[in-house]
Amino acid sequence: MKLEKKDIQGLMVRGHGNLKSARFLLYNCTDPATSCDFLKEIVPLITNAEEKPEKEAIQIAFTYEGLSFLQLPPPLLNSFCREFKEGMTADQRRAVLGDIGDNDPDHWDWGQDSIHFLLMVYAKDQEQLDKSMLRIKEQTDRCGIELIHTLPTGLLQHQKEHFGFRDDISRPVIRELLNETPPENITTFPAGEFIMGYKNLYDEYAPAPHVPFELDTKGILPVHPDFPERKDLGKNGSYLVFRQMHQNVHSFWQYMKEQTGEKGEAIKLASKMVGRWPDGSPLATCPMAPDPELSESNDFGYWDDDQAGLKCPLGAHIRRTNPRDHLVTETSKKDSSEMAAKHQLLRKGRPYGPPVTPELDPQNIMDSGDDDQERGLHFICMVTDIRRQFEFVQNNWVSFHKFGGLENDADPIIGNHFNNGHYKTDEFSVPNYPIRKKYSNLPNFTLIKGGAYFFFPGIKALQYIANHE
Repeated sequence: MKLEKKDIQGLMVRGHGNLKSARFLLYNCTDPATSCDFLKEIVPLITNAEEKPEKEAIQIAFTYEGLSFLQLPPPLLNSFCREFKEGMTADQRRAVLGDIGDNDPDHWDWGQDSIHFLLMVYAKDQEQLDKSMLRIKEQTDRCGIELIHTLPTGLLQHQKEHFGFRDDISRPVIRELLNETPPENITTFPAGEFIMGYKNLYDEYAPAPHVPFELDTKGILPVHPDFPERKDLGKNGSYLVFRQMHQNVHSFWQYMKEQTGEKGEAIKLASKMVGRWPDGSPLATCPMAPDPELSESNDFGYWDDDQAGLKCPLGAHIRRTNPRDHLVTETSKKDSSEMAAKHQLLRKGRPYGPPVTPELDPQNIMDSGDDDQERGLHFICMVTDIRRQFEFVQNNWVSFHKFGGLENDADPIIGNHFNNGHYKTDEFSVPNYPIRKKYSNLPNFTLIKGGAYFFFPGIKALQYIANHE
C-alpha cells in the first residue's frame, strides 16, 4: 500500500537534519475552545512528509491528558492503548522502564507534572528559529496556552553523540518508502510497524484510536480498515516516545581510564560497551581496531561468527538494543532475526548541550575537565505498539540484568546501574578465553531528566482534533 505522505507529519520519514536549529516546546492548555482555535491556526503550518522544507518545519504531538482536556469524545479517548492512557510516569511503568532509584520520575525536571502537547520547531539557522518562536509565542499567548518547558537541541559534528561515538547508523528501512527493490542484504520493515493504518509484521493493521462513525460529523477521517462502523483517528499517525537523557561524559571516560590505566585501552573498553568504535565501525566485523571503510556499516550479524560475544560482547549497547540475528532465547538464526524485527524503534532524536570538545575526539575528551554543563540526548522514537516495541526493548533488553545469559549486567551505556540488595545491575562482562573479565561498580553514565508518551497524529486527525464538536 502506498504511503499517504501528505497526511503524514514529516518527521516520520525524515529527521529534518538540514534544519540545524531546533527547539522542543511543552505546553499546557487553559481553555478547550481557545486551544482548538490555536490548533486551527497551527495545523496548516504543520510540515507533511511530502514536503522537503529548507527554512522551517513544525510538528505536533499530544499527551492523553492533553487530548482529554480538549474534550474529545469519550469513545475515542477510550480507544487509545493502555500504556498511552496511563502515561510514562505511572507507578506500574517505572519498574518496566527501569525508572527507579536515580531515574525515578520524582527526580525528573519535567514529565511528572501536567503536559498537554509538544511542539517541535526546526529551522535552518538560529535567526529563522527566533522568528518562528516569536510567531508561535504570539499565537499561544493569544489563545491562553502556557509554555511549561523549553528544550533546546543541537547537532554535533560528524554525526557523533556526546561520549564521542558515531551515532544514528542503524535505522529501520520502511519498505514503502523505497522506489526500487532493495539488495538482499538490506532488511526492510512494513510501514505498519511505525505508522498506523498500514499492515505490520503480523500482516495486521496496528491497533489505533478510532471514533464512532456518527461522531465524525464533518466527515474528516477515513473509515477504519477493520471496523467499517468506525472512523480511524490513527491513520497516518504514530505514538511518539520522548525521553530526555542526560549524559555524564566526564564520569564515563573517568571510569574507562580508571579501569584500564591509559587512553588507548580506555577507548577499547568504551568501544566494547558501545559495540562500535568511536568512528562507527562495528566490533562484530573489526574487533581489534577500527576500520574507517566500515564507519557506516550496518550489514552484520552475530549468529554465524560471534555467538559467544568474543568480538562484540553480549551485553554491548548496540547488541542489546538490536540483537539482530542472535538471541540466546531462540534456537535458530531465523527465529532470532524474526524476534528482533518485532521490537524495532524508529529513532528521531537529537542531542542537546555543548560538546565537551569541538571534534568530540575521545582522546581530547579525556583530557578535558568536568565543566558541569548540561548535555545529553533527546531520545525520540516512533512506534505503533508502545508495549511490544519500546517497553519490550527497555525492559527485556536494556534493563534486564540477565540478558543474553549474563548475571548482573544492565545496558552499560543507558542502563540503570545499582545494587539494591536483591539484585545488582552494575557490572559489565567481556567474554574472553579462557576466562571472561568483569568490570564492576559502573556508575550511571546517563540519567533520565524527563519523558512522556505522545500521540503523533496524521494531518486529517489533527484537523479532526481541532474541529471536533
